Amino acid sequence: MTTGCVLDVLIYVYDHYMMSDPDELPDRQQILSALARKGFTTGEVVRAMEWLSALAESSEWVSSISSAGPRHAVRVYADGELWRLSDECRAFLTRLDRDGVLSPEQRERVIECTLALDVEEPSLEQLKWVVLLALSVQPGQSDAFTRFEALMAGERGVARH
Repeated sequence: MTTGCVLDVLIYVYDHYMMSDPDELPDRQQILSALARKGFTTGEVVRAMEWLSALAESSEWVSSISSAGPRHAVRVYADGELWRLSDECRAFLTRLDRDGVLSPEQRERVIECTLALDVEEPSLEQLKWVVLLALSVQPGQSDAFTRFEALMAGERGVARH
């Protein structure tokens, strides 16, 4: 059962296809058929694929580590961003920036993609999925991905071995 959210499609695609060996991926039509069988509407799938394409295209200009600005710079949110992103989401983004999980450019792209979701006020859980997707589509992000996983494991109280 889906909630009618584009993010549901993105999560399904991530879980079933994005971490697979590219040589073993089904073709586009098979993926679309699988999504339809899972109950996703054509509109949801189209919006999700457009969202994912925009994210993948943006990864070309986002550098893995930016030297464009100081790491200690403070992000000032516009009124529309303040209205849609909760204090909890903004604090999480600040933490990702501070802990070196996201560069300032990546943070901006995550904010843009989060606000592009078809929800009025994205939850922290939805934001975390956007971060995961953003790190997954950008080459050379294994260190950032590892730091993100460690941060998530720490939030759940999971001890690292």
